Amino acid sequence: MGLDAVMAAHRRPLPPLRILGRDITGVVSWNINDTCNYRCTYCTQRFMPARTYRLEEIQAYLAAFGKLPGDWEIKISGGEPFQQPGLVDIVTGLVKRGHLVSIQTNFSASEAKLKAFLTATRGALHVFAASLHLEYDTPESFLPKARLVQEHLGPGASFCVTSVAVPARLEQLRDEVAPFFAAHDITFKVQPEKVHGVLRQYTAPQREILAALGGHNRTGMIEPNFRGRMCHAGSRYLIIKSNGEAYRCYPASRGSGPGSRLGSFLEGIELAPGPKLCPFNHCNCTVPIHRGMIQGVPASSDAAPSSE
Repeated sequence: MGLDAVMAAHRRPLPPLRILGRDITGVVSWNINDTCNYRCTYCTQRFMPARTYRLEEIQAYLAAFGKLPGDWEIKISGGEPFQQPGLVDIVTGLVKRGHLVSIQTNFSASEAKLKAFLTATRGALHVFAASLHLEYDTPESFLPKARLVQEHLGPGASFCVTSVAVPARLEQLRDEVAPFFAAHDITFKVQPEKVHGVLRQYTAPQREILAALGGHNRTGMIEPNFRGRMCHAGSRYLIIKSNGEAYRCYPASRGSGPGSRLGSFLEGIELAPGPKLCPFNHCNCTVPIHRGMIQGVPASSDAAPSSE
């Protein structure tokens, strides 16, 4: 098949995403707040002022989610989402509107809060991802809560642990952390560290370790680059920042370019009518990669959420 034929094929409408036995229109990555109870030295958000939503803002957001065409998967992250007052009310509202829910959390929430969340999302929870921050936690400390979550997962839902691949921790991640979770049958993924939105420069031996750990979120790639390929980000995938601004993807939120900003979720969003050429050199949005939204990249069942 020639290039023109490939491009034409990818311009065709993307079939509905089949998740938890349901047809889902697309995926929204929602950074629900900037508030976190941790201050990891490598976190890009550690200096941001704390922000959570007030009751009236929550209701406005739920109404806005209700205006999305069809049913969507809402992937919630932060900040730390369990620091958001009313999180259970938020996910309850999303589920009532027909949406699915996934979450990325540092796993510091109490078992009572976790149970309340799991109850509110029963039957609609797709992926529960726990971020292991070795400055604050250990793999062993995650195990009891991991079993609690796994006990509440429905058919087709999954649990995983992720960790930022800080250079000083790479050998520990490879030699201790990954084997620990493998021994307990828990999926473990790493996310290469970024500095001011740019991938950290790893040495050749460090890149070998990253590759052995599966690359960025088990994509098999350390710094995915799909520049010049057709991508459905902006039409079937978007991100909502904590300030309510909507963008086609995470790289788009850091710069400019045609079609990068989709509007404000409270003032209105204009989704793209179809795929567009990717203008970025580094793709750190694993949703389009895993879900078959990028030209020439097959869909994968390995679809854990990430903060990016």
